[in-house]
Amino acid sequence: MTPDIYDVLNYPQRKKNKELEHVFDNLGVELIPFGEKKIFGVPVLGKGWSSIVIYGMFRGKKAAVKIQRADSHRISLKREASFLRIVNEHEIGPVLYHEGENFLIMEYLEGIPIRETVIEKKHIISFFEQCNVLDLLKIDHSQIQGGKHLIVGEKCWIIDFEKAGYRTPRNVSSLISELFLKKTAFARELKARFCIDKDYLIAAIRQYKHCFDGKVILDALQW
Repeated sequence: MTPDIYDVLNYPQRKKNKELEHVFDNLGVELIPFGEKKIFGVPVLGKGWSSIVIYGMFRGKKAAVKIQRADSHRISLKREASFLRIVNEHEIGPVLYHEGENFLIMEYLEGIPIRETVIEKKHIISFFEQCNVLDLLKIDHSQIQGGKHLIVGEKCWIIDFEKAGYRTPRNVSSLISELFLKKTAFARELKARFCIDKDYLIAAIRQYKHCFDGKVILDALQW
């Protein structure tokens, strides 16, 4: 039998989840096969070690539906939801529409990861300002480096707060490292294009960690 989108709800097992289907039906959620990843041949937005993300519609809005995997060691997605509610108050992250015990319904963001697009100064400033706010809130995203959670589209978004926590925040330092200091072709190109003084920037990051004053970094960038 050809699999449909509802065959992935119990991933990694291929079987229906009538209870979750009923919940989604009552909430007005329509799941739609779409995305670059595939589960059992069905297109989805994302597939991780603890959850999957499915495209859908929620009360007339495009949505990303995050569902906890059946074999996940996490108790629920409520912790991630709590961080999303906090950062949403500061216009950071996808808007959280609804939360359940083992699923989240969020705003669907149309964009591409930062490493896959042409980065402009306005993008860097937007991500910097968001990371600075997270630092001031003492929330560490923990996955800024690598760039796959930094999305550029109509706006700039930081996504996936699954591993966020209240600990020594390193959001700005991780962002600056990703953009200018790492030994990647991506960082080297940006450092050259924006004429970044590496030593001056490293010194500024050290100073920033003691005060979380964004002006320290902007001065080092000469912006």
